[in-house]
Amino acid sequence: MKADIETANMKKKVVFIMGTAHCGSTLSTMILGSHSDCFALGEVSNMPDAYRLGKPICSVCQGDCSFWDHGFSDQERSLLVKGFSERRLHRYIPLKLEKTVRSFFKRDQVFNPYSLIAAKTKENVLIDSTKTVYWLKKKLAAREFQENLLDVHLIHLIRDGRAVMNSHLRRKRDKGITVQQFGEMWAKRINNENEFFDNFSLGKKLQLRYEKFATEPEDTLKMLCQWLDLDFQPEMVNYWEYEHHTISGNAGTHALIHKYQNSDQSSEPVPQTAESERIAGKEFRIQLDQRWRSKLSSEQIAEFYEVTHDLNKAYEWN
Repeated sequence: MKADIETANMKKKVVFIMGTAHCGSTLSTMILGSHSDCFALGEVSNMPDAYRLGKPICSVCQGDCSFWDHGFSDQERSLLVKGFSERRLHRYIPLKLEKTVRSFFKRDQVFNPYSLIAAKTKENVLIDSTKTVYWLKKKLAAREFQENLLDVHLIHLIRDGRAVMNSHLRRKRDKGITVQQFGEMWAKRINNENEFFDNFSLGKKLQLRYEKFATEPEDTLKMLCQWLDLDFQPEMVNYWEYEHHTISGNAGTHALIHKYQNSDQSSEPVPQTAESERIAGKEFRIQLDQRWRSKLSSEQIAEFYEVTHDLNKAYEWN
């Protein structure tokens, strides 16, 4: 290795974003990742499957990524895949046993993947938006966190359950899901997240509302930068203007970045008119998504509350 990952990265931070699907994690990750001292990883839990299937690791570059494809050797990428995978490395050795044994070797790199990535970045803050409690429990048990080789920060990103439900119901992949099924799934996940957040003591933690981030981005970013001991950079809110190498996440957000950067690099600039500037100004800015108000019926909302009881009261944004 080119760097000693135990000494070079002791003070670097890993920010874990926890939340339900469609909670605004891609947007939050991209904005934070636009800070000069932050690097947005995206949902690194999806890296192993993309690698094994021969698909692009980076969802922004969509192939030939300067970071994931050219920043690591084949051996190093293999180490990352093993470190981020929850599959057996050896056919006859249980994964739990192998992790236990490897934890005794101080220079083992297989199950300390964040340290390997930190050694490759000039930025001091890495952001993982995988979101699930299961992932957090597995990864935070690694030596790189348990022995304080990396500082841990946890953001619990919350959003009105009605907005989350609307996103689920209109997604093709979730076609056929009922309000009751969604409500039960959402309630279970929220309860698990709240329990994990309340008991989290490994590092700093913060609860953040998607709606507040979307409606008060500058004030929210000032608070987040102070929390992360970073200088506030107001231009980071224009995340579409910056280079990103995130894994998975919201396809619409990635499409917006592509659209802006491709048009910005065009050899034949499009003539600007008052109308085109108005459209561009509306598209390339952060907007609060409240489509649930017009898309969900009163019956669907009532059924959601019947299933989840008072759980969404703390998340409502009216």
